[in-house]
Amino acid sequence: MIVKTVKPHIEYIIDTLDKIHINTPISRSQFLDDPNAQDATIMRLQDIGEQLSRIRDKFPDYFEEYQDDNWNKFIGLRNIISHGYREIDFDIIWDIIDDKLPVFEKHIRNLDKDN
Repeated sequence: MIVKTVKPHIEYIIDTLDKIHINTPISRSQFLDDPNAQDATIMRLQDIGEQLSRIRDKFPDYFEEYQDDNWNKFIGLRNIISHGYREIDFDIIWDIIDDKLPVFEKHIRNLDKDN
């Protein structure tokens, strides 16, 4: 299936964000004590980075116009998760979930409304 619009990618990211909310514990200590939640969360973060990478590759004008600094950071995080799983610091992952993800999510949800 060839995707000719960015919309399915944005919708997939939103669905992935919803799954992160469902599967991620509400506190740092619960997250750090739950390897299953850690695995589920980083897989979803990896998915987000992959979709952003596809948007960048397939829709470069859209990427340039709508991306913010977090988009490239999530793409970088995807690469770290994919290639350096044993080195993942879950304290940093929690900080991303707690600090960066809400700003990113607001931006993505606004794009979905606009497109």
